[in-house]
Amino acid sequence: MRHRFTAALPLGMLLLASCGPHKLALPDNPVDRAATCAVVSAASSRASAPSVAGGLGFDAQTQIIHYAMLAGTDDKGLSAKRTAAVIARMSELEGHITGGKWQKLAGPCNQAFPEVKKVTGIALPASKFDAQLGCYALGDFLTRSVQTSDPKGETTLATYSKLHRKLDAPIGAGLKERGASKVEKTQLLKDEALGRMTRLGAPVKVMEMCTSRFT
Repeated sequence: MRHRFTAALPLGMLLLASCGPHKLALPDNPVDRAATCAVVSAASSRASAPSVAGGLGFDAQTQIIHYAMLAGTDDKGLSAKRTAAVIARMSELEGHITGGKWQKLAGPCNQAFPEVKKVTGIALPASKFDAQLGCYALGDFLTRSVQTSDPKGETTLATYSKLHRKLDAPIGAGLKERGASKVEKTQLLKDEALGRMTRLGAPVKVMEMCTSRFT
């Protein structure tokens, strides 16, 4: 599969590829940029823990998916379609990126997506319901998106599921009060809340605040 990808590259990049690891740069396209940084994050995690069995750990996976979430978020909230586009693009770009000097992209990725490494100064929404809905949406998204055999990760996901069950009733009541009785309207509000939470900082740290406050 890799030769098909490189065959479409400009001649200059082919020459670089033939002379060892090639230089890389962050793409201007937002989907490709996020996918590139997600691949770099995955490569960095594998390099730092090459003997990990069963894939990457929970924290590493949430960091990787955060790039896709950020690219999928705008002022209207998180778009599942845009987020999925980033994830799909990762597999298409992986061979080219990991075959190059991907380590040099770590700094540019940190600058392009500072929220991924943000673990302090995070504040949940001031409104109790907004915070509840955001925690509910983020926990649900991570539970559905991240698969792990890491015992620590499994425990963390179980905590998210517990929070989800606890918030079911207040979320349902709050949505009803806001006239969101149809699936389309409730999903719109959840997507808006998830987008806000995505931009707060590292999802694991945001969820730590959620579980501390609401469980």
